[in-house]
Amino acid sequence: MAVLDFSEQDLVGNNFDGDNLNGSTFFKATLTDVSFVGTLLRGTNFEETSWLNVNASNANFRPNTNFPTTNLFKATLENVNLSGANLREANLSEISTNGIDLSNAKLQDANLFKAELSGEQENRPNLTGANFSRANLTEANLKAADLTDAIFTDANLQGASFEANIIVNTNFTGVDFTGVSFTDNNLNNSIFDKANLSGVQWTDTLPVGGQTSTNSSFRGADLTNFSAEDVNLGGADFRDFDANTKTILDGISLADSVLNGANFTDVSAEGIFLENADLTDAIFNGADLSNANLNNAILTGASFTGGVELDNAFLEGVDLGGVDLTGADLTGAKLKGANLAGADLTGVNLSGADLTEVNLTGAQLDDANLQDAILEKANLTNAILSDGEDPDTIGADLSGISFVDGIAVNGDFMNALLIDANLSKADFTGANLNGADLTGANLTDTILPGNTII
Repeated sequence: MAVLDFSEQDLVGNNFDGDNLNGSTFFKATLTDVSFVGTLLRGTNFEETSWLNVNASNANFRPNTNFPTTNLFKATLENVNLSGANLREANLSEISTNGIDLSNAKLQDANLFKAELSGEQENRPNLTGANFSRANLTEANLKAADLTDAIFTDANLQGASFEANIIVNTNFTGVDFTGVSFTDNNLNNSIFDKANLSGVQWTDTLPVGGQTSTNSSFRGADLTNFSAEDVNLGGADFRDFDANTKTILDGISLADSVLNGANFTDVSAEGIFLENADLTDAIFNGADLSNANLNNAILTGASFTGGVELDNAFLEGVDLGGVDLTGADLTGAKLKGANLAGADLTGVNLSGADLTEVNLTGAQLDDANLQDAILEKANLTNAILSDGEDPDTIGADLSGISFVDGIAVNGDFMNALLIDANLSKADFTGANLNGADLTGANLTDTILPGNTII
């Protein structure tokens, strides 16, 4: 078909199904009940057109060498069906839509700058299965859109708005979210790997359909100064993407969030803020959590093996009962009032840590380093602080500790170092102090087992 000019015409009910309209122009035309099903529309000019009840499903708008520019700049689209349409590389900047259907549309490399793809929850824009890879969605508005199975790989979403969206099985790999507003969304099984989420704030994000976890992936993402409030990130995967693409968690705040089952294996998350977070069954194996704040976090079933770094971390009031912290670095950590009953702290470095009023009943502390730690009013009943499997024959090092008013009933301190320790008013009834070094210890009003020789 020859190139046609419909500029500023009022087209009602026209049927162009399967026609070749490549290179035609509809500049400022009004299209009502028009059909473009399967139509060739490469390089067609729809600038400032007005579409109402138009069906352009499976139409091909993609420009090519002969028809290099497909233009829908500032077009207004109401109740328009573009499902399955090929809009690759098309200019859709500043379009305005209502009731748009872009399901399974191809929008790779398209320009959607300031595009209005928004709606309300009762009339959601349908973007399910659409492919926006490498598209420019800067400052686009996607409020309430259904993004199930949509692909945004390497797209630019700077300044875009996400509110009340359905985000299920959506792929945001490599996306730039700088300045994005993200609130009241339903999220499940989506991918944010290698995305730039630095400085972004999420609020009120929950799983779909009453599920308990959102199970999304953030591997290799930049989450510098990312913050979340009342967000469910249960089952999230924060591991490094690969050896060259690390997950960046500097300054991240996830306070009060649900992170049950989240995977932080081997991540570097110095200073991460997790106060009051639900970290049930979370995995922190080998992670660097130096200076982290986990005060009053729920850590039931959490895993901290592999030499976790928790030096100078805030862990006040946490329940780590029965947790395996073998070989962890807790130098200078603040653990006041924490529960570590039955925890495995073999070889742990707790030097200078604040363990005031901590429950260490039955804890395994053989070969642990507690030099200069504060254990005032701590409970070490049945705790084991004797020599473990290391090459020497020395038990735990408690040199210089303050154990004032502490309880160590039936504790095992065989060959432990208690040099210069303040043990005043401590209760060692039934404890094993055989071979323990109490040189310089303060034993004022200390209750020692009957067979102890000082």
